[in-house]
Amino acid sequence: MKKIIKLVSLSLCLFSFSGSVFSQSVYVNETDINKLDIKYCELRIGQPLNPTKVKVFVDYGQAFSIKRQNIMTPDKKVVKFNSPMHALNFMDQNGWSYVEQVAVQVGETTTYKYLMQKN
Repeated sequence: MKKIIKLVSLSLCLFSFSGSVFSQSVYVNETDINKLDIKYCELRIGQPLNPTKVKVFVDYGQAFSIKRQNIMTPDKKVVKFNSPMHALNFMDQNGWSYVEQVAVQVGETTTYKYLMQKN
């Protein structure tokens, strides 16, 4: 019985590890940018209109689109982030590293731009 429990535990550990390695995907609209031949992207985070959520837009060099450049789930739902750090942690967990940040102020509106590099 102990051998079966150990075998099942080992199998679950290996399965969860392999799932975390292969599930690294960041979808911008319908494009998995982790599969593109790009090295950098930029997260744009404006001042929140809602104090509990921030809007995150991604520029990876794509052509202009009327659609916002949202981070989405594989089933096409916009990912909601609680803060800029939530977005940075999400990107880090999905194969991207923080490089630098720039704050751009136009009038009373500040936009934070985070340069990210694919690992």
